[in-house]
Amino acid sequence: MPTVDVLKIEELISKVPGVKAVKVVGDSGNLSEIHVITSSDKSPKQLVRDIETVVLASTGMRLDRKIISIAQVEGDIKSQKILPYQLTNLKVEPIDERNVRVNVTIEHGEEEFYGEFSGPKTTRNIPKVIGNAVLNALSEIHDFALSFDDVAEVYFVGKKYVLVHITKQYNGIEESIIGTAINEGNFERAVAEAVLDAFRRV
Repeated sequence: MPTVDVLKIEELISKVPGVKAVKVVGDSGNLSEIHVITSSDKSPKQLVRDIETVVLASTGMRLDRKIISIAQVEGDIKSQKILPYQLTNLKVEPIDERNVRVNVTIEHGEEEFYGEFSGPKTTRNIPKVIGNAVLNALSEIHDFALSFDDVAEVYFVGKKYVLVHITKQYNGIEESIIGTAINEGNFERAVAEAVLDAFRRV
């Protein structure tokens, strides 16, 4: 078994942008725990990937991500909530005569998240395909289950709105969340924006 330099691993991880403190637990033959405190606006999953990449590129060691724990300080959690999740790309394209594929790109600060989903090309189903593509893009940045359930169009004070319902399931508890967006002539984009609005309320 190769020798593991615990101090070197700590030094490498400390250089990852956003990392404020790191503690590696283990001996010369094995690493058992890696604890990281960060004030980065990146998601914990993105930070874990960055840590894995830095260590692998520098030492050739492939870390078990299960031993990496990330804690973000309160001040940065607040700033993370302030940074908006923005829909920057939505592409709806037919696969064949019966099916459609949706690709979305969502930006959060300097990060980009990509999602894709496909399904039957029916008027009733296309919004569900769009909603699931958005939720797939966001799946990297949360640890709970989200489902797209329904969509409706309503008129209010002279404007057309799209409403969506998503369900959050965490620790056996389900929560209903409503998202809205103005339909300014592009129904498909309004659906995606409404799902994103619902996610911001999670």
